[in-house]
Amino acid sequence: MLISILAACVVAASFPGPASAEEWDSCDAAAPLRTVNLNPFHLSHGPPSSFGACIAAPGATEFIASLDIASHMDEARSGRERLWMDGETSRYALAARHGFRDGWEYLLELPVISHSAGVFDGFIESWHSVFGLPQGGRDRAPRDRLAIGYARDGQPRVDIRDKAFAFGDLTLGIGHDMGREFLSNDGLALRGIVRLPTGGEDALAGTSGVQAAVWAETSGALFGSRDWLYGAALGALAGTGPGDPLFGTGERFVAFSRLALTWRLLSRLSLTVQADLHSSPWRRSALAPLTGPVVMFGMGGRLKLGRDTTLEIAVVEDDGWRRAAPDIGIHAAIRWTP
Repeated sequence: MLISILAACVVAASFPGPASAEEWDSCDAAAPLRTVNLNPFHLSHGPPSSFGACIAAPGATEFIASLDIASHMDEARSGRERLWMDGETSRYALAARHGFRDGWEYLLELPVISHSAGVFDGFIESWHSVFGLPQGGRDRAPRDRLAIGYARDGQPRVDIRDKAFAFGDLTLGIGHDMGREFLSNDGLALRGIVRLPTGGEDALAGTSGVQAAVWAETSGALFGSRDWLYGAALGALAGTGPGDPLFGTGERFVAFSRLALTWRLLSRLSLTVQADLHSSPWRRSALAPLTGPVVMFGMGGRLKLGRDTTLEIAVVEDDGWRRAAPDIGIHAAIRWTP
């Protein structure tokens, strides 16, 4: 499916259009893909997505509409704990950033989370078969079933069996350009966000406490050519609150990093491979899908549809054995600067 989409993008990008390599800022092209970990138990505690090393110019605004879908098929037991995940999780998000003075920007993001039965089971089995990846029992399990839950001492703490749909936590933030004296190429952007507890905790879409994250992003050229780019991010997220449905603690800390390598294949098309890593907020658990650490790999690209609009698509895989991220996910986003 992704290969077909990318092939169509190559054909589309081969025709003359309004965007050129010069018009497409390489700093924007080098930004990591805005993928997220859709493990339902990590989703509301996961690291923020990247905005790239560029800070919006004063008065400029960028809007980002994204969709992430992941399929789950996992079960784990250890001592007093049991966890089960079968179904799909979708995350719809609207994000915006606005430059309000030289070197400064506001950030805003509002997600919506849904859990439903697995309508992509057939596609996922075919994807794994083509690339020789393990099915993880997916080919033997019932189709179109939703069952996401966690039990401790035989008592369910989370049990989602009916389709759920809820707003996630509202994110507010700020970004600052630290200047090129810190790093060469595109410089260094420092960002901070606060997540407010506006999400539906029963649907694992939000938390009962406030979370804050700080991270740095940089990007630049590889091999002395702007046709080969890198983008990187490093940061940490911490949260406190009155408690959570699993362990009753309100203290959480997540360290995260990501690295993207991008090839600007055509003037309007770039291809990206990416690795995302983050620690687990559930270090009290003995279950691999909870305790992490999380390792995700993304493969996709961006197509410049016009001077102000960019399409971003990717497929996301876990590392095959840690199981703290879904074994496959699909990502798509539209970035628009009016």
